[in-house]
Amino acid sequence: MEQQERHLQVTRDKAGKISTYENHEKNDFITEDEIIGFDANVFVDLVCSSEFKEEVRAQVLFNVLKIYTTNIALGEARNVLVKKKGYTKEKATEELKSVLKEFSIEYFSHNNESNDLGNKWLNEVKSKMHIKKFSTFQNDCKILSNLYNQKAINVFFTEDKDIEKAVRLLKLRIRVKIVAEASNVTNSKVKNFFKKPKYKK
Repeated sequence: MEQQERHLQVTRDKAGKISTYENHEKNDFITEDEIIGFDANVFVDLVCSSEFKEEVRAQVLFNVLKIYTTNIALGEARNVLVKKKGYTKEKATEELKSVLKEFSIEYFSHNNESNDLGNKWLNEVKSKMHIKKFSTFQNDCKILSNLYNQKAINVFFTEDKDIEKAVRLLKLRIRVKIVAEASNVTNSKVKNFFKKPKYKK
């Protein structure tokens, strides 16, 4: 059974800003640099919440080889920013470009082979689990399959618990990090910001 424990100890100054990080990790994976993929919902909160951005930054300071996302993930994020967060299309685009630059994130386009893999994954898991948001789950599978197939990510940041369940069912070598939505991030819950992944035998 693969197990992972990851604990982030954060020290804040008198103004409440994060000043130091201590990152502790124990797992049964072979030690390797993290190749990270970001889901669309992560980008929405990176734009909307400075505190959320600080917490994510703390998790990508060490042992990270590269961070990737896809054109579809960015498009979904921009759509949410415009339709639900009150941004203009131009402002949303500007803010997303700023996040890409700040975190040195590379984005790329989906291809047919990886999209077909995502559809295959969807067909494999939809009869084995309850999918709460099926309307968005198919695109989420394609985002993940493109990140996995084209860039060989081994870590995926998302707020979608269904994706975490799907990865376990598919037995993919990907650590899914479920991040709390920005509205739920508080100073008193910093250490619990990333929930521990659960693995089955």
